Amino acid sequence: MQEIGQRLRNLPTQIAAPPAFAEFKRRKLARQARLQRFSNRTRLALAAAVAVIAVGATVIVSQLSSSQHTVAHLPVTPITQLAIKPALAGAEAAAARSAASEQWLAALPAEPVIVRVDTRAAVTNLEDRIAWIDDALTSIRAEGGEADRAHALQSERDRLIGTLVQVRYAETLVADLP
Repeated sequence: MQEIGQRLRNLPTQIAAPPAFAEFKRRKLARQARLQRFSNRTRLALAAAVAVIAVGATVIVSQLSSSQHTVAHLPVTPITQLAIKPALAGAEAAAARSAASEQWLAALPAEPVIVRVDTRAAVTNLEDRIAWIDDALTSIRAEGGEADRAHALQSERDRLIGTLVQVRYAETLVADLP
């Protein structure tokens, strides 16, 4: 055992570099240079991507603002469009108001650019109820009967159209606010 310990103590403290150490060192430096170039390229690519995203966001914002201007330039006063000649009778006036309301609603975009969930739910509910009444009125008229029920449904439809106009008018006003 003493002989083995003596041999270990006689070993040199530093081992000489292998003959190809210079090649390993050169390869390591070359790899570090490649990594540095790659990170520079990565930074350039990242900067280019940010620039493209910024341009895309600018285009989207300009599209949204132009569509909001479209909404803002729509006739937002249904009251002026709903002015009916006083000479018309009650039923004719209601039908004319309903027709004017529907024309005003048709001039609006299908859905505003920015919507509130509660308002959109109210609009959808009103539109569904109006569609149901239209279906019921079509069925009654096809069967040819129940004039009182058809009149009541038509009155309810006119009321719902008026309510829908009020909600969409409020949406239009809110969309125009800065």
